[in-house]
Amino acid sequence: MHFAVFLLLALCGYSAEVLATKPPKWDETYITKGTLYIPYAEIAEPFYAWYDKTTKRSRIDYYGGMVKTYQLASVMPYGTSLKLAPITTDEELNKVTCLQLNGTAENRVQIQTILPDARNFTLLGTESFLGFTCDKFRLEEVIGEKRNVYTLWVRYKKSPHYPAARQPIPVRYEMRGYNTLLGSHFDHYFLDYDSYEHDDIPNEVFELDDSELCIAFLSKSCVYLNLIENL
Repeated sequence: MHFAVFLLLALCGYSAEVLATKPPKWDETYITKGTLYIPYAEIAEPFYAWYDKTTKRSRIDYYGGMVKTYQLASVMPYGTSLKLAPITTDEELNKVTCLQLNGTAENRVQIQTILPDARNFTLLGTESFLGFTCDKFRLEEVIGEKRNVYTLWVRYKKSPHYPAARQPIPVRYEMRGYNTLLGSHFDHYFLDYDSYEHDDIPNEVFELDDSELCIAFLSKSCVYLNLIENL
């Protein structure tokens, strides 16, 4: 009986190992970089991200560090978001300015991941993709009257910290629907990941220069909070 099941799987083009693969669980501390694409808007936005769940801190840089965003949930009492970006005023052109938005009891600052929560994804199989042999996962859901399709390609390498285990490496995350990572409107997005490492992150990554003065942005709206975290 077991042989018959295995033979059936083989005839269908799958292996028992493939069907046993679970959706990836990302490291609680990681460094990754890549590019966010929005094809219809012809946008290609390079990013560099640091994520540390243990210390409740994250940072995402865009356009080669031209724009830097920090999500510091560890700052008491409710966390703080910082954004360094060039801003033009009547007096100055493209001056790098620090904007600060503190969390509240109703709207605490959360750290920002650049990887999807794949717990509810289903394995479709394996395929050659962007030069790698990848597991392909998918999640489909209806929000309102719109069908959202999310697809994740993952490759693997031997874990540098746990040699007996495989470390999942993101290759591409495609969203045909609402942006589940950065909270935007219904569209077609995809992120290509050029590198992914599970390493300790120095404190300096999450710290600003002592000479940097931040302008407080006071607002009861969460719209600006999303903007400051995601641009």
